[in-house]
Parts: sequence; structure tokens; C-alpha cells
Amino acid sequence: MSESIAVRQTAITLGFWSALLTTAFTILWVVLALGSPTAEWSGIESYAKDFTFFQMANFIPVILLTFTVVILMACIHCVAPGTKKVFALIGIAFSSVYAAIICTNYYIQLFVVRLNLLKGDLDGLALLTHTNLHSVFFALETIGYTFLSLAILFASPVFGGGKLESWIRWLFIISGALGIIGAIVAPFDQPMFIFAALGIWSLTFPVSTILVSLFFRKAQKESSA
Repeated sequence: MSESIAVRQTAITLGFWSALLTTAFTILWVVLALGSPTAEWSGIESYAKDFTFFQMANFIPVILLTFTVVILMACIHCVAPGTKKVFALIGIAFSSVYAAIICTNYYIQLFVVRLNLLKGDLDGLALLTHTNLHSVFFALETIGYTFLSLAILFASPVFGGGKLESWIRWLFIISGALGIIGAIVAPFDQPMFIFAALGIWSLTFPVSTILVSLFFRKAQKESSA
């Protein structure tokens, strides 16, 4: 077996599992977020009074998601046709920026914000708290998911040809466009538009990644035939 074939087979296997995990972590994030909806921001004192860890439980799958997305993008690059590898490579670059921003952002919530809330040390905490739509967290969240949106937009041309690939390509384009729309709208303080885009993204993105897992499963069967 040549080295290139071995690399491709490894990428196919890793791609399948990373796509499944990306789907699972996204769905888990949505379920936990819906299970503990964010109350309207009325100040740090009010938030601290009613705070429980469950309000941050959905941050854990998001942190895990950052790892699987980068691995998935790398696997997509490895199986991309030669003429389209550059698009997948750009996708890896953008997804790496996304992972660095979002992982750091959510770790700060679990570490800095949570511990200070529990200790009652609220000085300056409002600017970091995720429920405050005017906070540093929300700004970083917006720019982080903009990079994820750019990553999947650039990766979309890799999927061409069959019906499955066409569905993946268009779902990547829709998911990416929704993320960029959210980033454009965010500075204008229009939360309803942001949450509407997020709601649609919460459907299109996990559907796209489950289809990507089927794409890699199909490639596994073809390589073993």
C-alpha cells in the first residue's frame, strides 16, 4: 500500500468519526441550551442570584466541538480532489482560528466567570458574562463563529458531483451564510435576527455534518471494494 493511499484511508476513518462527533456535540449543545434558556439580561446581580452550573453545561460540548471541527476539516482536505485542496486548506486555517477563539471564550466562562459568580465577586464580571449580549463574550462568540462560517464556505466546493455531495455543499453554504449574517447584524443590537439565524443554523449545520459522515462511510466502502 502506497503512503498516499494509507493517508487517505486514515483521513476517511478519522473523517467519519469526527463528523459523527461534530454532529453529536452540536445536537447536545442545542439540547442543553434549550433545556436552560437564557433569561433576559437584567444586570450581573440578578444573574448571580439565580446562577446554577446547569446554565453553563452546554459550554462543554461546544469546547469539544472545536477539536472535532478542526480534525474534520483536515480530513476533508486529505480527500479533496487536487484542484480543490486549496479551498479545504483555507477551511483548515479558518477553522483553527474559530477553535482558538471559541475554546478560550467558553473556558473563560467555566473558569473565570463561574468561580467569581460562586464567590460573589461581581466587579467587572458583567462585561464577561455570556448572557449579556453587549459583553466581551458575545463579541468573541460572534467573530469566532464567523471564522467557522468562512471555513465551511471555503470547504463547500470540495463536495461536487453526486446528490449526497450536492446536499453537503449547499448546506455548508447556507450554514456559512447564516453565520456571516449574524456577525454583520450583531453590532447593530438586533438579537432577534441573531437568534433566528442561530435557530436555522442549529438545524442546517448538524444535518450537513451527518451527511459528511455518510460521505466518508461511502468512501470507506469504495476503498475496501
